[in-house]
Amino acid sequence: MAVSTTGAIPARLTTVLLLGAVICGCHSTRHQASPTTSTTTAATTTTLSVAPAVKIQPLPVRQVQKSQPTMSDKCPATNPNSPVLPTNLLVTCDLARTTLYTLGPETMQLVLTHVDAPKSLTSGFYEVNLTMDPSSAAAWAAFTAAHPQAHVAFIRDDLVLEAPIIEEQVTSGKIALTTQTPQAADQLAQLAGQPA
Repeated sequence: MAVSTTGAIPARLTTVLLLGAVICGCHSTRHQASPTTSTTTAATTTTLSVAPAVKIQPLPVRQVQKSQPTMSDKCPATNPNSPVLPTNLLVTCDLARTTLYTLGPETMQLVLTHVDAPKSLTSGFYEVNLTMDPSSAAAWAAFTAAHPQAHVAFIRDDLVLEAPIIEEQVTSGKIALTTQTPQAADQLAQLAGQPA
């Protein structure tokens, strides 16, 4: 994009304003072909690279058939490179390896558009918010309306990220995962936001 001005000060001001808009994310320009934006003035040329959006792996949801406390050494081994087929039962543990789950086939896969960094709720509790795309948000809202009190599990690499019981319809387009340590919250956010 070329910007021409008649004086040096307005040209610098235009460059500073454009640079400020790009840094703060205030611009609304979408680039289809090239992730590079150039601004040319009489005195300088500035090229900024815009990072491509990270596509997140879909988040599988399975219904819990059985859960029970366990010891870490009783958890079955998982292989992220050879996951259990979506149509098969899955026997696995949670991230903390304290609960053993028997899970039914995948009910759905939720498409995530964003995973927030963990935030502290209260002493000893941390939350990671996941944002779904509109079609997944609608599907999740319909599922939660039709399945009150269902026990479901959010899965990544054949491990249970969290297994909540549905208390009411969820129409926000967001899912909040909670845990009790900052390290576990970081792991939760990293796994939930795993690139596709």
